[in-house]
Amino acid sequence: MTTQLTKQHDLGRSPSSDVARRLLVVWRNPSTRRFATVARLDQLEDGRFAFSYSDSAESEEGFFPLDEYPDVRATYVSETLPVFFANRVMSVDRASYKEYLGRLGLSSLSSAEVPMEVLVRTGGGRATDTFHIVEAPVDEADRFESRFFVSGIGHLAGASDRVRRLRAGVSLQLRAEPTNDMNPRAVLIDVEAEEPIGWVPDWLCDQVSSLMDEGFELRASVEQINVEAPLRLQVLCRIEAVRTKSNSATQTL
Repeated sequence: MTTQLTKQHDLGRSPSSDVARRLLVVWRNPSTRRFATVARLDQLEDGRFAFSYSDSAESEEGFFPLDEYPDVRATYVSETLPVFFANRVMSVDRASYKEYLGRLGLSSLSSAEVPMEVLVRTGGGRATDTFHIVEAPVDEADRFESRFFVSGIGHLAGASDRVRRLRAGVSLQLRAEPTNDMNPRAVLIDVEAEEPIGWVPDWLCDQVSSLMDEGFELRASVEQINVEAPLRLQVLCRIEAVRTKSNSATQTL
């Protein structure tokens, strides 16, 4: 069934201030490899979804509007999760669906809650494009939490051994790595000082830095360990962001 979209002009933001949850669409320029936030999806309190582009999307070099949302100045509202996002969630008809939910720590959630959590925890990446999905705090929120999988475990000597010793609830340390040749905003994840197990996914690094700049204290811990899973799904992290100093500026895209 095709999702019905209603295009609403001149709203600037979502059609309601009652935003229950907000996801950001991060695009990586294939040429420059630079990440940019180009859109957002708001899940509203009434159950609808509102999609809108960021203020800078129109001027982002190399970026073109999505086929489903051709007007960069409009807000698109739908009753169900839009196809662009739904296609990034594993189908319930797949034989490995239940196992997949278990690895993501989602077995206890209702079917209605699963899609948004899958997007956040996996980043919603696809081989056919360079988009990723991240969670953002609702404007002026003082606290929020999200989850992601540790990236690059196989690229660090000793990381796999450290992962096997981890248990749920263990605190982790975040460490900026400005000398990283691939991404100068890279963030290492340590079990102990100078004992890394991997990195914060590249598409999340800008958000982590921005949260720190906006006065949030970040606390990371192990949510779940899947030692038999592929490396990219072995360590599920929980990150909690708590605002520690006043900041009158509201977050804008």
